[in-house]
Amino acid sequence: MIAVCDMGPLHYLVLIGCDHILPRLFDRVITARVVVEQEMADPQTPEPVRLWAAHPPPWLEVMEARQVEEIPSLGKPGVRGDGDRAVISLARELAADVLVMDDRKARREAKRRGIPLVWTLDVLDEAAERGIIDDLCERLEHLVDHTPFYVGEKARAVIDDMKRRDIDRKRARAQPPPGQASGA
Repeated sequence: MIAVCDMGPLHYLVLIGCDHILPRLFDRVITARVVVEQEMADPQTPEPVRLWAAHPPPWLEVMEARQVEEIPSLGKPGVRGDGDRAVISLARELAADVLVMDDRKARREAKRRGIPLVWTLDVLDEAAERGIIDDLCERLEHLVDHTPFYVGEKARAVIDDMKRRDIDRKRARAQPPPGQASGA
């Protein structure tokens, strides 16, 4: 499964120590060169993200789209939205299975182009479901409390649901299988 990632999800996953989940969820993880070399390297980006971008892990493929589509709603090239345009173009060019993206405007444009989407919360939820991370509640709290992740009404409801399901998963794992006495 091919996943193209925008800056936001990479940024947040690095900050909460969960970037390692991407290659476990996807066969190929790709981003645009502008995302790593410009957006994540910006001096206003938190230092852990800048350091990560300066030396990306070997599983991250950094590519350039052959042609980056102009998408006026994402801003003028060179001013804003370069990463969004680049990853949308890459996702289309590579026929990616999914585009990992959080920005609402960019998601709308990707959706118009028929690109399947997931956001950071989907990635974290899937990783918890597969047992790749076992501390989802703590990671979500870190995401909300210590990063600039936007938590609107929809995100808050999703996060609360994810926390409930994570607690239920942990309870289910802690219970002995049917027919086996506890403490045996």
